Formats: sequence, C-alpha cells, structure tokens
Amino acid sequence: MKGVVLREVDLDPCEICLDQQAETLPSGFDGIEQSCPRCGHFRLSGTAGSLLRRARDRRARATLSGWVREQFVAGSVPLITSVVLENVLRRRPSSISDRSDGLLREARRGLGPLGASFNISEPRFLAATYSASKEDVVYLARMLENRGNLKFLGTGGDCQILPDGYMRLEDVERRQPISSQGFIAMWFDPGLNKIYEDGFQKGILAAGYDPLRIDRVEHINRIDDEIIRQINASRFLVADFTGHRGGVYFEAGYALGRGLPVFWTCRKSDLCDLHFDIRQFNCIDWETPEELAIRLTSRIEAVAGPGPIKVSPTSAS
Repeated sequence: MKGVVLREVDLDPCEICLDQQAETLPSGFDGIEQSCPRCGHFRLSGTAGSLLRRARDRRARATLSGWVREQFVAGSVPLITSVVLENVLRRRPSSISDRSDGLLREARRGLGPLGASFNISEPRFLAATYSASKEDVVYLARMLENRGNLKFLGTGGDCQILPDGYMRLEDVERRQPISSQGFIAMWFDPGLNKIYEDGFQKGILAAGYDPLRIDRVEHINRIDDEIIRQINASRFLVADFTGHRGGVYFEAGYALGRGLPVFWTCRKSDLCDLHFDIRQFNCIDWETPEELAIRLTSRIEAVAGPGPIKVSPTSAS
C-alpha cells in the first residue's frame, strides 16, 4: 500500500531462553528490550544481562523464562535487574502439580470455544510449565491425559482440554492462593528510579513478593481502571508520599477500603508535609534505598507474612 512504511523487525536470540528468535526493540536505557514467543516481553538491564550470559544451567534459564512469562501474562513488562535476577534464580523449583496446572492455564488462554484444540509444541508452553525441554512439556501433558484432564488428538502435539480439565481449572482458581503481587504507588519522577529499583523493588522481592508499578504495565484499559484492577489483584500496597502526589493518596485510600495492608513510606525530608489524615500511621521514613529495602522487607513480613516466593535460608545457600 502506498504511504505505508513498514518497520524493519530485528530478530536476535532471546537473551533469556536462548532457543527462540526474539524481536529486539529500541530502548532508552542501559540494557536490552525484547519480545520473545516463549518468554514474552521483557527488559533486561546491562548488569543483569552480563550475569545471565555466564549462566549455563538450562534449568536456571527455564526458571527465569517461566517467571517472565507470568509477569507478561499478568500485563507487566518486567525489568530484570541484577537484584531481580538473583532473587528469581534462587527460588525453590515449582512442583510438578503446579507445572501441570500451568500447562492447563496456558492452554485455556485465548483458546476460544470449549473443546477447541491447541498445540503443546508452541514455545509459550515451555515457559508456562517452567520446562527446560520439550520432553518435559510432553511428559506433563501425558500426566494430564492420564488424569483425564487432557486428550492428545494425534502425534503432532495437538491437544484438547477435556471436561475434567476445565473442572480442574475451576478448582485451582477457587482455592485462591495468596497473591504474590505487591502494588507500589509512588511518584514516577526519574530521580526516584534508583529508589524504586534498589529500595522498593529489592525490599518487596526479599519479602517473597513480586513488585508491580503501574507505569511498567502494558495494557489497553483506561489507566484508572487498570490501577483498580491491579490493586484488587495484590496482596498489599506500598504507598510512598515523596513528592505528595494526589494519585498516591487515592490509591492508598482505595486499598484501605478494600481491606488490604498498606505500608506507608516517605523520604525523610518530605515527611513534614504529610497530609494530617495519614500522620497517624506508622510511616517508614527513608534516606537511602538500602535502608528502605531492609525496613520495608521487615515491615511486610511482620504484617503480611513471608510471601509465596520467599527464598528460604536453606535454598539460598
């Protein structure tokens, strides 16, 4: 068509899984941004990329690929820093039951009518099941077939979710496991990026939860609708009043109304300007990201408990 300029797509090996050709996107930071058919859309810092390139363990890369896929499916474009990389790779392995449930969830995603078929050889199933090989995915699918949850339609990988499989998915969702998400309401000033990455992000990860900041979420909803959706899906909210942004006050108030734990933080130099309505709350006043991370981890674990992805001292050694 005249007047239409097609953007040339750069394809390179995925920095995470290595086995897929990923679209490399232009990025304005020290790192690389890619969209992979297996892992999803992610950003990898330069330091984390250097560390990852030394990792030869396929299982470690499968763990990172699975985590990135979870974030991507939830609507987030995760930024993998060296801190995030360390925490994700130290997590305990997913159980076989969780991995088979992950296959069912991924199969149902975008499937269309009940009884429609899907193909387990698609790269996304490697990430969704935290698998290091296609043989792992086939084995998990055979397990589901033996349980009556899934049916193979031939030898090419085409499958179908059976009625018991849909019932299994409903049962898993009914259990409503503890959310691993911690929502961060804060001022998106570039001067606070280091505070976010080395303070809020590090502190929440150390407590066993995944941090989420709304400006790093990919979505097509109205921004206020997406904020409400993400808060509703979170275990708690961290409200930082540095800069005294009106949106932070709103998001903290909404979370309180929902009965979610709210962790109040503020840069020490901004503390005197806190609105009188929230001065009654125990606020973490911070000066450095390192201090903030330590205190935030301690506060979260004391109130909400260690998260579902908390690294135990044994697994960390």
